[in-house]
Amino acid sequence: MAEEQAHKISRVQLYNEIWEISVAGVAKKYNANYNELLKLCKEADVPIPPSGYWTKLKFGKPVAQILLPESSTFEVTLPTNSKPKRIRNAAVNKSVEETSPWVQEEEPKEQPAIEVENSHLESQTPYRTVSGKYNTYNREKLYEEVWAKPVVKVAEQYGVSDVAIHKVCKALNIPTPPLGYWAKVRAGAKSKKTTLPKTQGMTEIIGAKTFEGVKEKITDLDKQLLKFLSDTETEKVLCAAEEIKMPLENAQLHKKIIAYRAVVKDWNQKGRKEEGAQRKKDYYYDPPFLAGLISNESLPRVYRILDALFRQIESLGGSVNDNLSLQVRNEPVRIEIVESQDKVEHVITKQEAQALIKYRDEKRHSSWASEPQIRKYDYVFNGRLRISIHQGKYFRDTDKINVESRLGEMLIALYEESEVVRLDREARAEAARKQAEAERRKEERRKRYNMEVERTIALENAAIDYETACRIRAYVKAVMTFGGQDGLDDEAAVWVEWAIKKADWFDPIIARDDELFGEREHEKSLEEKALKKVGHYW
Repeated sequence: MAEEQAHKISRVQLYNEIWEISVAGVAKKYNANYNELLKLCKEADVPIPPSGYWTKLKFGKPVAQILLPESSTFEVTLPTNSKPKRIRNAAVNKSVEETSPWVQEEEPKEQPAIEVENSHLESQTPYRTVSGKYNTYNREKLYEEVWAKPVVKVAEQYGVSDVAIHKVCKALNIPTPPLGYWAKVRAGAKSKKTTLPKTQGMTEIIGAKTFEGVKEKITDLDKQLLKFLSDTETEKVLCAAEEIKMPLENAQLHKKIIAYRAVVKDWNQKGRKEEGAQRKKDYYYDPPFLAGLISNESLPRVYRILDALFRQIESLGGSVNDNLSLQVRNEPVRIEIVESQDKVEHVITKQEAQALIKYRDEKRHSSWASEPQIRKYDYVFNGRLRISIHQGKYFRDTDKINVESRLGEMLIALYEESEVVRLDREARAEAARKQAEAERRKEERRKRYNMEVERTIALENAAIDYETACRIRAYVKAVMTFGGQDGLDDEAAVWVEWAIKKADWFDPIIARDDELFGEREHEKSLEEKALKKVGHYW
C-alpha cells in the first residue's frame, strides 16, 4: 500500500481540534502517529489538555483551557502513521468517534500538573502559576484586577503582554475599562465600573507566560529618563504612556486639530511649490506646522497621531495651543513632523515638451532664446513619517514598525523635552540675571568713581583756597611787622582788618561770609569761582 500523503494544517487549527477531540482523536482523524504528534505539539508550542481534563469535562467539573501562545510558526505538517489504518466495524468506529474525547485521557509527561503557590493565601494571590511557566486566570479575580489598575500593570504581574490579558478577558467574558477611564480616575472624576456579567462558560483559563522582568526593565529605564519628576508624577506619565492608543479612524478629532486643519488646507491650496518639487522647511516663508511637508493622503494619519498625544497630555495637566504646539509642565514644547519623499526620474509633461519645441524653433532664428528649466527628478511623498520632538530624538516609520507603535515613547520624549526647555529657560534667565547684575555693579562703580573724582577735585580746590588764605595772612603779618614799633596808622589798621577778613573768606576751614561776595564755593575750580567785575546792569 502506498504511503499516505502527510497533512498540512495551520497551527491554530491543530490547537482547536486537539482541545475539541483530544490528541488521540486528531491522530485518528488524520492517521497520524500519536507519539510523533505529541512531539510536534511540543515543538510547535501547542498546549494540550492536562491529565484528567476529559474526565472532569465529562462529569461537569470546572476545567481550564490553556491559551495558544503566539509564535512565528503558522503551519505544521502532521506526522504520518507508518502502520496501515485498521478497518473496523462501522458501528464500532462510530462508537469510538463519539466517545474518544471522553474516554481517551492523555497523560503527556511534558504537560505539568497545576501547582498553586501559597494556596493558604489564595484570596490575596493575584494569580496562580503552573510550574512557573503558565498562569491560571480566575474570572472573578481577573475582573477585580483589571478594574483596580491598568491592564498593562496587571500584565506585568502575570508576565505577559497587555494584549494577552485582553484576549483572556474576552475569552472569559470579562468587561475591561474603556479608553480614557484611568485618565478620568487620575483627574479625580467618578467613573462607572461595568458589572461582571453572569456566564455559564469557562471560569478559568490557563495561559503561558511570555516574558518575565521585561516590563520592569523598561519601566526602570523610563524612570531614569523621567528622573526629574517626582515619583508620583513619574508613575502618572508612565501609566499614561502605557495606556495611549490611536483613536478609531472615524472618531472625532481634538477640537484644536479640527480648527487647525483649515490653516493647513489654505496654505497647501496656495501651491507655493509646483507638484513634484522637493519639499522641505521653507525658512523664507516659514510655513505653518504640517503645511507643505505632509501629503494630503497622510494628513489624516498625522492628525490621529497628534490626537492620541494631545488627549494624554491634557489628561496629565498639559494643554494644546492654537498652532498645535504644547504646554507640558507649563513649558512650550513643539513637535516637527515631515513625510519622506522618493527621488524619481522626471517624466516630461505635455506643456514642458511644447516649451522645448518652441525653444528649439526660436533658437534657430535667434540666439537670445531662453531654454526652459526642466528638472531631472521629481520628489514624491512615500507615506513614511518622521516625528522629531527634540534635537537628536526622533521617531520614524521603517519596514518593520510604524510610528504609531511608539506613541508611549513619544509621550515620554515630550516630557523629556519639557525638562530641556525648562533648563534652557532657567539657564537663559540665570545668564540674563548675571548680565544685569554685572551691569548694575558696573554702573555703581562708575557712579562711585565719578563721585570720588568730584570730591577729590573739590578737595584740591578747597586746598588752593586755604593756601590763598595762608598767603594773605602771611602778607598781612609782614605788613604789620614793617609798620615798626610805632604801629600802624588808622588807614593801615583798617586795611589789615579788611585783609584778615578776606583771608577768612578764602579759608575753607573758617568759611566766613563776605558782605559783598557772600559764601565762597571752595569746591569749585578757580575759573568757576574767579572774581569778576559786573557791568552797569548788575
